[in-house]
Amino acid sequence: MGASQLMLVLGFIRSVRLDVTMSEMSECFTVNGQDYRGSASRAGPEGISCIHWNQTMQHLYNTRVDPDGKLGLGSHNYCRNPDADVQPWCYVSDSEEGIYWKYCDIPTCHMPGYIGCFLDFGSPPALPGASATSAKLTVQTCIRFCRRRGYPFAGLEAGYACFCGNESDVAALKLTSNAQCDQACFGRPNELCGGDGRLSVYSAWVGACQGNVSSVSGVLYSPDFPDDYSAGSACSWDIRTPGSNAMELHFHFFHVLDPSDVLELTEKPSGNLLAQIRGGETPAAIVVLPTGHLRVTFRANERHGGPGYAITYRGVSLSPTASLNLGSVISSTSLYAFQHKVSADAGHGEAPAQDGPQCSLSSCAWIYLTAAASLFALITGLMMCRYFVHHQLAVSPSAGAVRSLFSRFYTCRREQGGDLTCVNQSSLKSLI
Repeated sequence: MGASQLMLVLGFIRSVRLDVTMSEMSECFTVNGQDYRGSASRAGPEGISCIHWNQTMQHLYNTRVDPDGKLGLGSHNYCRNPDADVQPWCYVSDSEEGIYWKYCDIPTCHMPGYIGCFLDFGSPPALPGASATSAKLTVQTCIRFCRRRGYPFAGLEAGYACFCGNESDVAALKLTSNAQCDQACFGRPNELCGGDGRLSVYSAWVGACQGNVSSVSGVLYSPDFPDDYSAGSACSWDIRTPGSNAMELHFHFFHVLDPSDVLELTEKPSGNLLAQIRGGETPAAIVVLPTGHLRVTFRANERHGGPGYAITYRGVSLSPTASLNLGSVISSTSLYAFQHKVSADAGHGEAPAQDGPQCSLSSCAWIYLTAAASLFALITGLMMCRYFVHHQLAVSPSAGAVRSLFSRFYTCRREQGGDLTCVNQSSLKSLI
């Protein structure tokens, strides 16, 4: 292996550690890329251009079956995975074969913790640690097998074989195209478990039930991810973000349905509960918590598990004057969580401009004083008008009596302005 290849592999290993930077994060956080919403629009090793989803009405998946866009379909030709296949795909057109579908090879659409697809020449095995085979193999089954035996990496091959190895073993592997790891797992057909002589390699921390991490950024998966978390799961993670006084959390998805399953975010070392999110509740996509040391606890009920969640975090530095609106991660059970409304320069203490017209204290006072005086004059005039009209009619009850100048002016105003109530409302509105 050349120096450049070695550096490339070491880069892959570095990118899946929990201290990865946010720029190294993947566009996908599900094992099969069902959450991909990027703009890749070519399929297969040939790079065939995809057909727009609104031009495939004669096929099963098109914009008509996804009117609300939840599957990611639309008037575009980007690769998507609307049917929970093993990876994103799209329809393509060929003059001989007509319209058919092909997988898209998207390097950025692999969940954090996936190292890559590597060649396995068989003897000796590419990953020489512990190994096993299973007719019910899934990605997490192999990861858990290796993690329990102390290995930091797990490799899956041919849909049913699992191999374990160390960092030096992975550094010696020969990287190949991800499209060559195309074998569905025997235990879960929407996951890929390598290929024929090809290893899908993962970091063994994916889906771990506990951890003590010090990193500027990283990703936190639910227990046993990408499999469903188990009934009765009780896990905790201690996360520090050095050099920061706040932590920004991105909830990429939170598929926890049972209300008795709960995720708690606690400030360390004070023990203050910052947020409590129960199954069935929807956290904000991005929140900022006022701590650089967080304890994350997840507990599931004893009856059944569920799909789980994927959360990325990064440390941020906020000045005491930074504008953070005190809000809720969820509607009712969040205690001190801050909804993320921080501009890029909030860390420098620059207060954001407020919307709407502004006035100084003195100018606002004059406005209110003028309005009050106008209102007082209007009410006084109406009372005087009513008094004089009544008095005039009482003194001169005859039909031919001549009314005073003021009473004639009042009558004229009524005739021109219409209903008096409307005139008064219009006047009051102009003062507001």
